[in-house]
This record gives sequence, structure tokens and C-alpha cells, in this order.
Amino acid sequence: MMIISNKRMRPTGFEDITSDGISSLPNEILHHILSLMPAREAVQTCVLSTRWRYVWKSLRCLKIEGPEFSSMERFVEFMDNLLLERDSVPLDSFCLVSWSNGAHCLNHPRANQWISHALTNKVCVLRVVEYYELFNLDPYPFISVHLKVLSLNCVFISALFIENLLSNCPALEDLTMIGSRVLATKFSSRTLKNLTFISLGPNDDYDVHDDFEDLVIDTPNLVSLHLEDLALLAPCLVNVSSVVKASFRLDEECFSSSDANCNILSALSNVMKLKLVSRPDNGTSQETETVSKVLRRDLWRCQAFSNLKSLSVGDWCVDADLSALLYFLRRSPVLKKLVSAGASGWGHQRHNLKSKKTDMSFNCEHLKRVKIRCARGDKRVHSIVNVILANAISLPEIVINPYEPLYPLE
Repeated sequence: MMIISNKRMRPTGFEDITSDGISSLPNEILHHILSLMPAREAVQTCVLSTRWRYVWKSLRCLKIEGPEFSSMERFVEFMDNLLLERDSVPLDSFCLVSWSNGAHCLNHPRANQWISHALTNKVCVLRVVEYYELFNLDPYPFISVHLKVLSLNCVFISALFIENLLSNCPALEDLTMIGSRVLATKFSSRTLKNLTFISLGPNDDYDVHDDFEDLVIDTPNLVSLHLEDLALLAPCLVNVSSVVKASFRLDEECFSSSDANCNILSALSNVMKLKLVSRPDNGTSQETETVSKVLRRDLWRCQAFSNLKSLSVGDWCVDADLSALLYFLRRSPVLKKLVSAGASGWGHQRHNLKSKKTDMSFNCEHLKRVKIRCARGDKRVHSIVNVILANAISLPEIVINPYEPLYPLE
């Protein structure tokens, strides 16, 4: 049996100081450890010892954070050297993060080249995070059979970009666009499973669309859908029966009038978790009649939500006689959780529930939790609670979170 002398293996000098259990781990584990650090810190480990000198070069996960650098020049220099010196190994993830304090932005002539480098190196997860100035994304490098996840924050996204992306990235499953200026009005893909689209809010300085348009979502394999702040864009859902989780926050700027067409609810026949609320109007937190009428008209067309287990709705669904809410509950036989979130103007209508003589019965044998967020003093809270208690087979947990209204309730 061969015996290797410990003396022969003992490091000397600075290496003796840095010898530890971590350094003796295989490269795969060291790569995982370094992937949890910003890229700049990962590169700096090269000075620890000869063992660490080249470990960073074969990293498959890179996260470059702007605030790590004192100037844009240093940031650009680091990025160029990083991509030039690293080994030609495929990338699992590549993330560019801008300065959250607005000191600098990612809009540099070479920024799109860095993204192109990541795509060329078979990146699977790509994230671009800007905060203040919209990042101008070049649509043409986005040709990849490896890209699965794309997350964009504060980015200018043209219709051409979306068309190229969905046509030339056949493995793309997860697309997230937050706080971005998105000019596209159609998302058609057979591979997308998760789509998040939170546009620039109506109070932002960027004009996204000139007139009302339909936002067409044609994604037969979509599982999760989140749409929010869609100024002048009315969701038009096509072939989305596979969606099991959906979240919408709409306002009056989505619809041209209260007569506008909407098929959000009628298209989500198999949804299991649904949140559908409207955005406060002009800072008053009072939902408009436009949204309420459009969504209720869509609700009346629905026959059943056979798989719905969690439901969160806003004022549009909690009218004076609770007819819309009751309609929902009667068609949700396996519902377990109900959340009703009213705006500060909740309860302005003067309606008497008893005078309506509304049928309050429904089956809620699976209902386990009810949460009501409302303005303090809103009398409809008692009506909701009484209806739940009158129909519940077993007593559900009921949580009421009141807050002070912006306007006095009548």
C-alpha cells in the first residue's frame, strides 16, 4: 500500500494560512459556493491561493451588481475582462443588476454585447434588473434553444422583441416583465408556462399605447398568469384552459367603456388559485363602475369553477346585495380560502340587503378560511360574515382586518 507523507502535501507560505476544509472540496461544490456571491467577490477569491486562482473562470452562474462599483467605467472594465477571461463553459444563469440609487444605469453601448455573450454561452436563466432609466434591449441576439427563464425589470420591450423571442427561443418557459414599457399586444407561445406582465403604472411618464387595444394571450400550456397595470390594454385570453394560478390587477384604463368585452373569468375554467382586484383610481382607492360592470358581465357567463380552491376579489365582486360574490361561491364547490379586499371607498352605496330579498344560500363545505380587509364601519362586513356562517357546515376561520377609510362611509 502506498503511503503519502503529510509533510510532502503540506502547503507553505500564504497557502499554509489559507488551507482549510473548503479549499479541499471539489470544484463543483466551490462553484456552487461562489455562485451565491456577486461576480466581483467571486473573482476576488483568486488571490486566496493557487487552489482558488482559476476556480472563478469556470463559474456557470454570474450575478453582476452595479453598486459593487464606484463608477460606470470600472463596471464596464470589469464586465469586459470578466467575459474575456472566463473559460468557455455554458452558463446556467446570468444576471445584470443596475444601481438602485440611480447613480448609473445599464444603458451602455456594450451592455447588449454582454447579454449576447450570455446567450451565445447557452444561458438558461437570464435576468436584467434596471431601476430608473428604461434599458434598451436589442431584440436580435435572442436566438437560443437553451434559454428557459427571462426576467426583465424596467426595460423597453418592443413588439418585434416579443415576436423574435417567442419564435426563436423554443425552450422558453418563464417570462417576467416588471415596470417595463411593453409595446407588444400579442403573446403567442406553446412553451410558456409562467407569464408575468406588470406594465408601467398609469402615472408614469412613458406613453405606452395611444388607444385601447386587446392584449392577446394565446398560450395553451400556460400554468401561471399575472397581469397588472395594463394601461389601455384589455386582456383577451385565448386557449388558456391550462392555467391553474392567475392574478390580475386592473383599472378603468384597461377598458374603453363599461360595455367593453372581457373574457378573463370565462376563459379560466380550470383555475385553482385566482386573484382579481382593481387598481385604486387616481389615488382615491375607490374602484370605478367601469371595471365592476365589465367584470360582472363576464362573471355572469361562467358556469363553474370546479377546481377553484383559493379566491381573492375586490369591490367589483362585493356589491350591495352580494349577488356577484354569491354567484361566484355557488359555482366554486371545492373553495377552501376566500379573501375579500375592499378599497377605502367601500360601502358608499346605500342599499338594504333585506329589501333585495336575495337568495343567500350556497354550498361551502370545504371553506376553511375567510379573510376580509375593509374600511372600518363598513356594514357589509357583517352581511358577508352572516352569509358564511349561515351556510358553513363546519366553522371556518374568519379574519377581519379593518382600516381607516379615506372617505367617510355613508
